[in-house]
Amino acid sequence: MKRIVVLLVIMVFGLSISSCVTNPVTGQKELDLIPPSQEIAMGKKEYKRVLSQFDVYRYKDLNGYIEKIGEKLVPYVQDKNVKYTFTLLDSPDVNAFSTPGGYVYITRGILAYLNNEAQLACVLGHEMGHINAHHVATLLTKQMIFNMGLAIAYAKSKRFRKFAPLVGIAGNLLFLSFSRSDEYQADYLGVEYATLAGYDATQMAYFFDELDRIEVSENAVLPEFLSTHPSPPHRRERVIQLARKWQAIAKRGYYKIGRDVYLEHINGILFGKDKRNGYTIGNRYYHPNMRFTFEFPKGWKLIDMAHYIGIVPKNYKGVYVKIFIENKPIYTLANEFASKGLEIEFKGKSINGFNAYKVIRLVKVGGQPITQCAYFIDFNGKGFVFFAQSPSVLWPVLEGKLTEPAKTFSRLTDPKRIDVKNLYVKVVRVPDSMTFSELLDRMRFPKKLRKKIYIMNNMYADTLLAEGDLVKVLVRK
Repeated sequence: MKRIVVLLVIMVFGLSISSCVTNPVTGQKELDLIPPSQEIAMGKKEYKRVLSQFDVYRYKDLNGYIEKIGEKLVPYVQDKNVKYTFTLLDSPDVNAFSTPGGYVYITRGILAYLNNEAQLACVLGHEMGHINAHHVATLLTKQMIFNMGLAIAYAKSKRFRKFAPLVGIAGNLLFLSFSRSDEYQADYLGVEYATLAGYDATQMAYFFDELDRIEVSENAVLPEFLSTHPSPPHRRERVIQLARKWQAIAKRGYYKIGRDVYLEHINGILFGKDKRNGYTIGNRYYHPNMRFTFEFPKGWKLIDMAHYIGIVPKNYKGVYVKIFIENKPIYTLANEFASKGLEIEFKGKSINGFNAYKVIRLVKVGGQPITQCAYFIDFNGKGFVFFAQSPSVLWPVLEGKLTEPAKTFSRLTDPKRIDVKNLYVKVVRVPDSMTFSELLDRMRFPKKLRKKIYIMNNMYADTLLAEGDLVKVLVRK
């Protein structure tokens, strides 16, 4: 087995020598099987996919502000052939990411935790760094070469074939995310771009402190921006060193932080999930705007995206429920669904007073029999589709749970569940010198929100605030 793996490695490195291009960041020859035109096409396709999952968050001139900050960095990037698109996503996740072709995405969730314009510039610069260094193309190239080597070894060696699935899974797991060196390089480039554009990139170190506090805070979910990146303490030290290095190179007399102007732009943004577009209590889901509700199996996870809802169990693979809306008559939808598989059941139903059709069909995925069931419900003239699937062998066991959301679908009429309030970021000016806890005492803030407020300002209860300082708080309305 070791010999086979060594042969694979030799084949991969042998192929890498023949297809090298000059990396615009390093100026060195690197393997790249993805031409620029293909990167652009990939980015456009991914842009459509991202916007099929997330809405664009539109608030005052915030989108234009983010684009303005990003454009300030553009003159300092290495690859001058890239045209950048900056998109603010309506997501509560603390996240930013990029795709090839110049597409940079940032969420409103991360904006609530950033505290100045310099930090925003560094986050955008980090993602632009991934694009300039062609990290996605390099990652895909390595995966392509590995898979080519795997295919050749499979064809050449009968002994290898028994190990091929294991080697293939293990190998491709290496290419699921950027390497630590990629992330450090993107940090380096983000600091470089922000500093040359006139920002104080040392501010990014404080944001890493904040990410660390989010991670270790009670019941906190690891922010996505942090989960696939190196640990904050190490990045903090490196960023400070890099910022000082680039400040010595740039030799500017002043580096902008831009706290007040940044806080003015995010004043009033939504914080956390928008409950008007759906929320859960226990295992019941409520959608106040569209006025519907349903139950889902206890212990299963509900994933509420912009254009669909997913429900998945913990212990089964290939089992899920997906709920979405189609602007077609439900009979047309049911017929289209039935025609794309072996129809087992097709019948009209009434679900809590709504006209509906239930269709069960059999399909094969990778040679495995899969049972798929869909309920098509006419709700306010729209076709609500409850699509469920599982391996056929599990269907008799899971059918009740998989069909529970459709069977419990009903109109939402409870005023208490309709008239919900959301949290919003509010920027306030400190009236007198006092500690942060004293300010919140004066404003009569509930204790359950205070921990979030301290973290989002990267401050503590005993942090001394000066008269006239701006800080972020959370208000419910």
